[in-house]
Amino acid sequence: GGGHIPGALNIGGSPILSIWAGWMLDPNEPILLVLESEGDLEEIVRLFIRTGYSRFAGYLVGGMKAWDAAGFSNAEIGQMTVHELNKRGSSLQIVDVRSPGEWKRGHVPGARHIFLPELRKRIGELDHARPTAVYCGSGYRASIATSILKPEGFNELWNVPGSWEAWKKAGFPVEGADGK
Repeated sequence: GGGHIPGALNIGGSPILSIWAGWMLDPNEPILLVLESEGDLEEIVRLFIRTGYSRFAGYLVGGMKAWDAAGFSNAEIGQMTVHELNKRGSSLQIVDVRSPGEWKRGHVPGARHIFLPELRKRIGELDHARPTAVYCGSGYRASIATSILKPEGFNELWNVPGSWEAWKKAGFPVEGADGK
């Protein structure tokens, strides 16, 4: 989506949540869950517990719609299509947060590679003042990355939905192994 709770890390509740929680969260910090429905609670808690996270501060049912309806602020993150990314390419700081292996198989021309688990410690390598588009394989990891970058002062910031999958499907140029 286009927004998240200010200061929160936006990790979607899929089966790979355990992987990203393990890499990105501090097990000593309490976790507030934002759920679409009460029925999601048991599965999400199980995914966290499998990874060693058991400090839950609480949960909110109804997702971001409930957060917004309660009148709380929302950190908006822009969405940029791969077509817009291709058109604006050189005017943007493009960040690829995929794994090193994915990067080596090909990437968006002019992109800078920072593997998502390294983003916090390498954030100083990026220009906060430059318009920034973030992509990954599908948009999931880019959403996590933009939730890290936004509170660090990246005000012109976009997630690229569909990300690398959409880029390749559109037939846009590729640098690296796929594009030579």
